[in-house]
Amino acid sequence: MSSNLTILNKAFTAERSALSRLFQKVSRTMAADDLLQMLWLRIQRVGDNPPIHNGKAYLYRLASNLAVDQGRAEARMERLQAEARSILYGDESTPDVEQAFLAREELERVMAAAERLPEPTRTVFWLNRMKDVPLRDVAVMLGVSRTTVEKHIRRAITLLGDARNSHDCSRHG
Repeated sequence: MSSNLTILNKAFTAERSALSRLFQKVSRTMAADDLLQMLWLRIQRVGDNPPIHNGKAYLYRLASNLAVDQGRAEARMERLQAEARSILYGDESTPDVEQAFLAREELERVMAAAERLPEPTRTVFWLNRMKDVPLRDVAVMLGVSRTTVEKHIRRAITLLGDARNSHDCSRHG
């Protein structure tokens, strides 16, 4: 085990409860234990160059960066939900019934298609597009190349776009 990894693992073990309390305060949607797991995964990717002299400070910098990333992901999710509400209900206070019906139907098709995405395409898409995990981090987490991750993202977008644009005529007649 690398010396930086040893230093950070010891700091993580010593600071686990404090980090858990910190994560409980900063995340509205994700459990502190999930954030601790993500932090632990980030620790495992730290190399030995340059050497870490203050493990606790470095650990809290990693935790801070993770909290910022989580805040961005939550803000992104809120924007996506606001956009979905806008699509479903329009910008007016009273939605056009036909427009709302069509938008809801379109959203249901896309959500159903997202549920049916084959693995690992589904996981790659969820991590990158919904959780805002960078492509390189997704690749490391899954032990694949960045090119493979990009291929899965393209595949997911194609399948979801096809689902969005498809109209199941058998349901209407």
